[in-house]
Amino acid sequence: MSEYRAAMEAFIEAARETLSCEQVITDYALRYALGTDASFYRLTPECVVRVHHRAQVQQLITLAQRFGIALTFRAAGTSLSGQAISDSVLVMLSDQWQDYEIGSNGDWITLSPALIGAKVNQLLAPFGRKIGPDPASINSCKVGGIAANNASGMCCGVKHNSYHTLKDMHIILADGTELNTADAHSCEQFRRSHGEFVQALEHLGEQVRANQALRTRIEHKYRLKNTTGYGLNALVDYQDGIDIIKHLLIGSEGTLGFIANITYHTVPHSAYKHTGLFTFATIDSACDFIEQLSRYPVEAVEMLDKRALMSVREQAIMPNEVVDFPAQATALLIEIAGADESELQTTSAAVSALLERYQSDIIHQYALSSDSERAQALWNVRKGTFPAVGAVREIGTTVIIEDVAFALSDLARGIKALHALFAKHDYQEAIIFGHALAGNLHFVFTQRFDNDEQVARYERFMAEVAQLVAVELNGSLKAEHGTGRNMAPFVALEWGDDGYGVMKQIKQLFDPKGIFNPGVIINSDPRAHLQHVKALPATDDTIDSCIECGFCEPVCPSQGYTLTPRQRISLSRHQQELQAQLASSTSPSPRLRQRLGAVQSRFQQLVDSSCAATGLCATRCPVGIDTGAYVKSLRQQGFAQSRLANRIAQYSAQHFQGSTQLARFGLSSMKKLAHVVGETQLHNSTQWLHQRFGTPLYFSAWPQGQKQPNLAQSHSKSGERKVVYIPSCANRVFANDGEHSVQQTLQQLCAKAGFTVIVPKQLGQLCCGMAFHSRGAVHQAQYKQQQLQQVMAELSDNGRWPVVMDASPCALHSASDGDIAPLDSITFAQQYLLPHLHITPSAEPIWLHITCSSQHLDGGKAMLALANALSEKVSTTDISCCGFAGDKGFTHPELNSHALRHLTDSQPPGCKSGYSNSRTCEIGLKAHSGVVFTSLLLRLNEQAQARS
Repeated sequence: MSEYRAAMEAFIEAARETLSCEQVITDYALRYALGTDASFYRLTPECVVRVHHRAQVQQLITLAQRFGIALTFRAAGTSLSGQAISDSVLVMLSDQWQDYEIGSNGDWITLSPALIGAKVNQLLAPFGRKIGPDPASINSCKVGGIAANNASGMCCGVKHNSYHTLKDMHIILADGTELNTADAHSCEQFRRSHGEFVQALEHLGEQVRANQALRTRIEHKYRLKNTTGYGLNALVDYQDGIDIIKHLLIGSEGTLGFIANITYHTVPHSAYKHTGLFTFATIDSACDFIEQLSRYPVEAVEMLDKRALMSVREQAIMPNEVVDFPAQATALLIEIAGADESELQTTSAAVSALLERYQSDIIHQYALSSDSERAQALWNVRKGTFPAVGAVREIGTTVIIEDVAFALSDLARGIKALHALFAKHDYQEAIIFGHALAGNLHFVFTQRFDNDEQVARYERFMAEVAQLVAVELNGSLKAEHGTGRNMAPFVALEWGDDGYGVMKQIKQLFDPKGIFNPGVIINSDPRAHLQHVKALPATDDTIDSCIECGFCEPVCPSQGYTLTPRQRISLSRHQQELQAQLASSTSPSPRLRQRLGAVQSRFQQLVDSSCAATGLCATRCPVGIDTGAYVKSLRQQGFAQSRLANRIAQYSAQHFQGSTQLARFGLSSMKKLAHVVGETQLHNSTQWLHQRFGTPLYFSAWPQGQKQPNLAQSHSKSGERKVVYIPSCANRVFANDGEHSVQQTLQQLCAKAGFTVIVPKQLGQLCCGMAFHSRGAVHQAQYKQQQLQQVMAELSDNGRWPVVMDASPCALHSASDGDIAPLDSITFAQQYLLPHLHITPSAEPIWLHITCSSQHLDGGKAMLALANALSEKVSTTDISCCGFAGDKGFTHPELNSHALRHLTDSQPPGCKSGYSNSRTCEIGLKAHSGVVFTSLLLRLNEQAQARS
């Protein structure tokens, strides 16, 4: 056993003793999947540790120092330069790092590192404030990563980045010492215990300020966006050692210390906006305009070159003539914001006057406007550029996004020089877009790394890019994505020997043993950016376009339980890669067989069984990948191989009424048995069976079987308004917790609103097929959906009358899979019933859970609109997906339990009941909150009267 291997095993054993076995992950399949980040690099950690609080971070650092083991800290894993991967110990934050404090009426906010950026802005919204950094990944990235990368974005520029809006920071250093810069006592104690360290930093600052050439370079570089290397501006801007320390941690990418929390000065959030898109005929005219516009108080200016415009030409708002735009056409998306309407109009008028001077250069325009829908469409154009390249990339290639910045006076020259390099190195698909006011350009291209020729091509290209940006135009090689491994070999080129020498001194002072993220920022290997490149083998058409960005992860119910969509895809690709290596090898190594066996043994649980497969990930994916659909295709493959499963599914589909009767009997029997033996005893008994055979687990919220409902066709007085009602099988099987069933409630509401309700005669045999489809029984699902479509078409007079279903998942499935698209009951009530009802609003709060299917259908708008009509106090569960997923709440209750672990955090004071529009989701919500959840229709029925 090697010395390193012995040290690692000793570290792991000690970590398990110090923390817990569950927190220290060594399973190969899990390590591989969790090791994935958004960069195009791949390292597999020897160990993954989830930490819950500061003391555990200190303990881990102490162990790392003792055994000489490197640590890499990870927040969300959305960084792009390889700074959040490790082949040693990857330290991940559990979701317990969620504390925050808002002060001075929102002027500052203290944040734990695992809070998602968009969540922070939601917290600040009532104060009309937001944090300054606004990275494109703000809906997924976390505060720790935002600060550690000095991430910026479309609007914040340099002025509002983490460095310039930093107030205070709580840091854990390489010797385990804590420093809280907001606490005078902590600072004083630190000066006494670490006096030499503080003095050394202060002395280093004096040396830098005395070196006029270096100081001038630093001042120039940080007028631009710059995240290449350490933030040397801290040594120029500050003389006090504590100030230097906390500002050096910004952008340090986990190489100097751990950011346990950070306090930001917030910035105003302007609600008044005008947005427009202006396409200039040439790069020069666009860049000249940008330089003039930089003198105005403009919120954002986003630039897109001709190829970028062509990549999103299919978007509805794009003009047809974009194809005929000249090769140098350059579009500018301009957004102006004001604290009030008057300020907005003043700035807008000034910018419009400037635009008028350039009218001869503008070949197409969408004038400045307050139209929010059009503004969103224009922003979708800009945001769609990067994923557009990823969506059409050749299988086996990697999407690379580079990130540079130039002074505005050099911007046109920089764009044209990059275009020339694209042509020289045959990157014909490369596009440029960026944050124009900051001179910050992103260029996106695809690259193969599976042969020496392609690697050499990329190496030559990047060397010329580095020479152009850092030397010829004195710009930034990394403006906002961080140095990572990707740009580490070029830090010295940008900063010179003296600047790079200072950075090495900083690293040595903070981390003398090199335990924090080695190889990132400081790296002596000139070819480090060419190593450990991620393999993206063809795996399945549904997922092959995934770029592993991680945008999907916040809405996934199994995040932190097993895997996320990105990690499922990563592990699937790895299995494919290992199988290909095994097939092509004449004498496969034991290590290869061992790794493949490790992945295959965990694949079912990690990728398939624990996936809710609701497709919510597709709503966040920039290229629309539905990992749930991929998982269902795996289930379909497995189902097709089981003759018994096919026979059972076929019989159930053909005798559906009997199947639902049996289910109702089983539910009611379990409730009666619980009454006899006690709920605790029955839970324990079924738990034993569940763990061994995967049978349903009994729990306190277990529903009664629904009594056979009386659903005779009703008639309105006028007979002019009709609706076809298809009660879902879930509501026909699971009894409601309310006094009235959903079926009775909907019929009563329709009667009040004057609607004739048409109910199928053979209702017991009908099913949308979703229950079959989610298990992989595709043919049976199609059979049931076709049967339902025929009935809906006949009863609705081929769509003349609306069709309504009382479970949103069923409505979504049917709308996606047939000619007649039924409405879910909430949408029907909000659009059709509400205009004919008199509502008496109530002060009693409404606690809503917006289901995955409602999010797919309309983003939950109908449910929120209906709830707001009923109560002045409406709040949501803040849970993206409950994880009940049809019947998984019975057969895999751990997923539901994990997804709802924070459910009660959002429960409003005085809340006695909750509402949703899917019976199975309501069962799980009740189980994990102690609050009865029912259909929102029941609340509507209580407050609605017929209009006189």
